[in-house]
Amino acid sequence: MHDNLPLYNIRRRIDENAKCFEDGSRIIYVNSQRRDNTALGKLMQDLYCTEPKNLHYHEFAERMEFLKYSKEGEEKMTDVIEEYAARKAEALAKEAVKEAAKKAEEKEQANKIELAQGLLADGMSIEFTVRHSKLTEAEVRELASKLSA
Repeated sequence: MHDNLPLYNIRRRIDENAKCFEDGSRIIYVNSQRRDNTALGKLMQDLYCTEPKNLHYHEFAERMEFLKYSKEGEEKMTDVIEEYAARKAEALAKEAVKEAAKKAEEKEQANKIELAQGLLADGMSIEFTVRHSKLTEAEVRELASKLSA
């Protein structure tokens, strides 16, 4: 937002009269680059810190120490990472299946069009071409109009 404010509180307003629209919705952006000596600035410093001993907030330091340097923490982090990786892999697999189905559908449509074009070029009727190509009558008529053009 380029004003170097620590927080940006955003509320909705009515453009025509500039009155706030109090529906309870708010957006708060935190400037994580502002790492001064305020409570929020120290929190932002802690979020970027990689060593527990350098953190300002004791609660964060304890949790980081546990997660980074204990066997139980390491196992917990491994479980979280493996779960994330499994969800990501599942989402990618679903997307790949959708993409493959879409490509197969496009190929099938292209084959139908090619068959219909051949039938029409050989002088077959619209009705015959619809029946054998499995295209709609509108699609076959459009192909026929392009062939005769």
